[in-house]
Amino acid sequence: MKITFPHMGTMSIPVKAMLRELGLDVVEPPPITSRTIALGVQHSPEYACLPLKINVGNFLEAIEKGADTIAMLGGVGPCRFGYYGQVEREILRDLGFKGDFIIIEPPQGRISDFVYRLHKAFPNVSAVTALRGVRFGWEKLKAVDTMERELLKIRPYESKKGEATEIYNSVLRELDEASSIKNVRNILKKGLNQLKDLKKEKSDKIKPLKVALIGEIYLMLEPYSNLDTARILGELGVEVTKTEYLTDYVLLNIFKFKGMRDLKRLARPYLKNEIGGHGINSVANAVKYSKLGYDGIVHIFPFTCMPEIVAQGILHKISEDFGIPIISLSFDEHSGKAGLQTRLEAFVDLLERRREKEAKLSEGLSWN
Repeated sequence: MKITFPHMGTMSIPVKAMLRELGLDVVEPPPITSRTIALGVQHSPEYACLPLKINVGNFLEAIEKGADTIAMLGGVGPCRFGYYGQVEREILRDLGFKGDFIIIEPPQGRISDFVYRLHKAFPNVSAVTALRGVRFGWEKLKAVDTMERELLKIRPYESKKGEATEIYNSVLRELDEASSIKNVRNILKKGLNQLKDLKKEKSDKIKPLKVALIGEIYLMLEPYSNLDTARILGELGVEVTKTEYLTDYVLLNIFKFKGMRDLKRLARPYLKNEIGGHGINSVANAVKYSKLGYDGIVHIFPFTCMPEIVAQGILHKISEDFGIPIISLSFDEHSGKAGLQTRLEAFVDLLERRREKEAKLSEGLSWN
């Protein structure tokens, strides 16, 4: 068995760690490129959303590398993600793929259920080995998410554009190769210290704009799909807070931690019903970060994504109620980086002007 899986940001690092701990031969898909997108678009339904098309491209490129088994997470609810696996399996079958396509349905709140489902999907793997694999993968997952959170805080303080990203990518490579939990923790500690050192010289001189990045989770986690929105904002001098990470998804949506109740409470004045995907999360996080005094909110989602289109309509009301600028950006295979750069530069310029205006008003000066 040579098993593969789809890319989604840094997910490959913990997933590879978990599968290899289970004793499986892992074939990682090549990094996402324009060829990946082209393959996915060629073989997917025209109106399927971008994540599904990228998944199909990932699988086809992994099959070219020798993969004979595909692992995909299942799901339920109004969001089309619930039947991604079924659609992708049929697409690959039509293209002649003869291997196994394993859809692992998420547990409803208990890690024991997830371990059981792993054991069921891979019957030659004992429950003890499955639990050990999950634990090792979880440790790497926490580490990569922690590094990215710190990266987004540090970027506005860079002396040279890209130096924080270089440190981050170097640490990711080390985390990918780490062979023990102790090793993972040591690499993470070293990487965090390296990033924090970049901030020391400028921390008293720079007060960056703060922007919350909300939206559909695949677009949030996979920088290729959103044309590296967070990096563009960071290099424009903005401190970005991403509101969705894979650790959050695992805790809130798979293991049903209580944080989901808090999100529903925040969204309730604007959205009382479940609309699937991360629609409620987007509304709740817009309210949360408006209350926290952020300068602006960037909403990203795949073109045709129903839950986020519903959320987008509600965000206009939140923007009015809290007086906070919100920009919504949809992405598909035709999206271009030049246009995105222009829109984000204009948005940041708007936020800077608002800050200057508020500062002058607070000083009792007139605004010309």
